[in-house]
Amino acid sequence: MKFALRCLRAAVILFFGALALLSGASGIVNAVILLRAQAWPHVPSSVEQCELTRRYGKSRSTWEAHAVFRYGAGQSGQYDTTWQPVGSPVYERHPDPEVSVEQIAAMTATYCAAAANDGLRVSPAFPGIARRNEAVVTGTWRSELGFGVLFLLMGLMLSSVGIALLPWIDDRKRRKPTRKARPSRDRARRS
Repeated sequence: MKFALRCLRAAVILFFGALALLSGASGIVNAVILLRAQAWPHVPSSVEQCELTRRYGKSRSTWEAHAVFRYGAGQSGQYDTTWQPVGSPVYERHPDPEVSVEQIAAMTATYCAAAANDGLRVSPAFPGIARRNEAVVTGTWRSELGFGVLFLLMGLMLSSVGIALLPWIDDRKRRKPTRKARPSRDRARRS
């Protein structure tokens, strides 16, 4: 039973290490795509669907926009994204402010129209890869790279700890061969 619990502990740590590694790799890839998108052509787009929702944190709430863009010849390309609009209001949680339906509709129209007017950057080699122009211009790749490297390092540490805690490796470290001490032969004292 103890062996199984030790295996389970190592497996859980390895699982979270793998998740962190995957998140880190995803962040780094997204940062590279955003950096490369600076050279991509600016393509006009239309917003097919757009909505604004509140996102709650521990001490404040912010607005988050979700939109589906159509772009390309015949509007055949589709790009689905979520972002926090620049200049959107930030509210303190206590007391939670009431926002009317008219205010939400006005903010949704404002932020979604701004995103539609800003357009997309689309890869000429792979037309299925697109990014919002605002994200490319404002240098979002820096924060994506930072989070990616942070999660990659965290995943490496968790994975190494998980591997070190595997029972067959942990037992090998504990059972180091011990040498028996020889009795000292101090000839100078005996004479």
